[in-house]
Amino acid sequence: MLDKSAITPLYIQLMNELEDKIRKEIYEPSEKLLTESEMSKKYGVSLITVRKALDLLTEKDLVERKQGKGTYVKKPKFSKNVHMLQSFSEMCEQMGVKPGAKMLENKIVKADEKTAGALGIDVESSVVYISRLRYANSEPVVLENNYFSLKYAVLLDTKFDDNSLFKFLYEKYGFKVSASEKVIELCKATSKEASALQVKKGESLLRVKSIAFDSENKPLYTGVQIINGDRFCLCTYEKV
Repeated sequence: MLDKSAITPLYIQLMNELEDKIRKEIYEPSEKLLTESEMSKKYGVSLITVRKALDLLTEKDLVERKQGKGTYVKKPKFSKNVHMLQSFSEMCEQMGVKPGAKMLENKIVKADEKTAGALGIDVESSVVYISRLRYANSEPVVLENNYFSLKYAVLLDTKFDDNSLFKFLYEKYGFKVSASEKVIELCKATSKEASALQVKKGESLLRVKSIAFDSENKPLYTGVQIINGDRFCLCTYEKV
């Protein structure tokens, strides 16, 4: 129940309680919530308090208010703060979501001009290529393709399915991402991407091109993430 003696406003408390139940799927996607009047009686608060809480949940894209029908739960999006140096696994764990991965390819390839330029190596140099499909609560949401210089050839000896590639690098060899550059743009799903992410070919997706740097400001990897924008969002939090 809500704490009327707390400093936190009641509508925020109510929003937090409902959001927690939505994210934990106690309230399932497409489920109809109690009416505003029923919610007011259940939690012992005013209709204004209930409406303010639902307004915030609507802004967070967690519920949908259908005129004349009521308020329905939407499937919550997974979100990542692009300003934070945070791995996919860390992001999932922070949200209370189970991370997962399926390694699609792990091999030596020749660097094209863009990859070589990003890594600071010669074109046609051998690089380590790792392609993985990332899951959140067993749902495919990100297809990532990363290229590492041969300094990281040790990655070829390990299978990165449900384990963190970057945690492995840090714990085994002390390699850590200290900075990154990102370019975010829209793209259309290819046949391969659509199949992996379980969307339709040509559907709009997010493409994130990135270069990550180690503690010596040297390129650690360069890569591309293809993201299902219907299930995953990129956000930013900045102090002003």
